[in-house]
Amino acid sequence: MFVYVVIENGDPYSTVFTSYEKAANAARNKHRQAIDEDIYWKDESGMHSVNILHADESPTGVTQMYVEKGIHIYIYRLPVV
Repeated sequence: MFVYVVIENGDPYSTVFTSYEKAANAARNKHRQAIDEDIYWKDESGMHSVNILHADESPTGVTQMYVEKGIHIYIYRLPVV
């Protein structure tokens, strides 16, 4: 069994998650405005500014996401002992 911890620019979210998808959705929901703006600009110009917010879970147990303007998010898969 694992838990998932989200670290954003060195600061952990206050909750741990029971699945990767729940952890990733927490990050996506927190940055919903940036995602919506990216979708708008992609439709207008064909270019993205938001990267890797829909990344699959890394087999290494550490998945990196990047929102924009220096917002780096890591999701760590940790075993429950």
